[in-house]
Amino acid sequence: MVSARGPRPAPYSTVSECSIPIRQSNKSARALGEDEPRIIRVQDTRFKVNPRGLRAGSAMFKAMLKSPEPIFLSGHTAVQFGAFLWAVYAQPLPSAATVDLAQLCSVAEVSLKYDFASLKAWSIEGVKTHVGTTHILRTAPSRTFVRLMRLALVYRDAALRQAVQATWLTRLHWHTLPPAPALVVADKYGLQDLLCHAYYAHLVSVAPCTSAGVDVDLDLDSPLLSPAQNLHVLCGYHSLRAAGKQLQRVPPSFAPHPACAEHARCEVAWAARWALEAGRPSAFAPVDVLWRLLAMERHLERDAVLRVCMNAGCREVALDAIARKRTEIAENLHHHFDL
Repeated sequence: MVSARGPRPAPYSTVSECSIPIRQSNKSARALGEDEPRIIRVQDTRFKVNPRGLRAGSAMFKAMLKSPEPIFLSGHTAVQFGAFLWAVYAQPLPSAATVDLAQLCSVAEVSLKYDFASLKAWSIEGVKTHVGTTHILRTAPSRTFVRLMRLALVYRDAALRQAVQATWLTRLHWHTLPPAPALVVADKYGLQDLLCHAYYAHLVSVAPCTSAGVDVDLDLDSPLLSPAQNLHVLCGYHSLRAAGKQLQRVPPSFAPHPACAEHARCEVAWAARWALEAGRPSAFAPVDVLWRLLAMERHLERDAVLRVCMNAGCREVALDAIARKRTEIAENLHHHFDL
């Protein structure tokens, strides 16, 4: 980018200074126009660049730069393109692990758009390194997850998609991220597992309104759900309420431990303590079956009566049965939400 000299050209609302070095070309090159500095406009910013690096890395830029006219690019921001140019002219490229994640995402997005092969490989590997070896996603906002998921999809990188989704699901269930962005992205791209858990997190957050028959928002600042999405929420509400009531009445079954000689006694003790625990007031909504089961598992694990009245092996098997039931419900949320 360069500062304009004299009156600013009318088509540009802002002109920034370019940090990309422009190498002086020799006379023969100038005669051919091969190294003549070129102007590329993105949004309201003009970038003055030496075209050699762009031509060498991308057939698309090579074709565009044949024309002497200024080039106007769209589909990305000036900030994204600036990050891309920085990578084009960086000699040598630094380790991607040392580069800011947002900058790497910009390079990956723009280099994919213009098929800049060397930077595609460098940037996406850097993104994967950040996601896999740092804790950046533990505190990242939703927009970072949305951006990373889109990158994983356009690059068709299953490992990156799974890593981003796993952390996204965890934070949805811990209620440290709003479900709306996850729901929108999952619905748009057909990511059923993410969609199920986003619906679940959303349902838990609006369960009192849903039970009263009130239309609910994705979050406090979002527009109302579409009729189809509202229908999925209501399906999940009724299905999970029914599942929760069934679990209150009947505990998860468990097989006798090989060392248990009085399994009938273990079953009676387990059923009695389960009924007592299920009847206690809970901090979790009735539809929040996953968290309610986890809380019951933790309470029953500390239950002194079960330690006395149950065979130790049977007690462990029974507690494992609760964990298996949680996994079963989590893996079948699509049935509850009729997806």
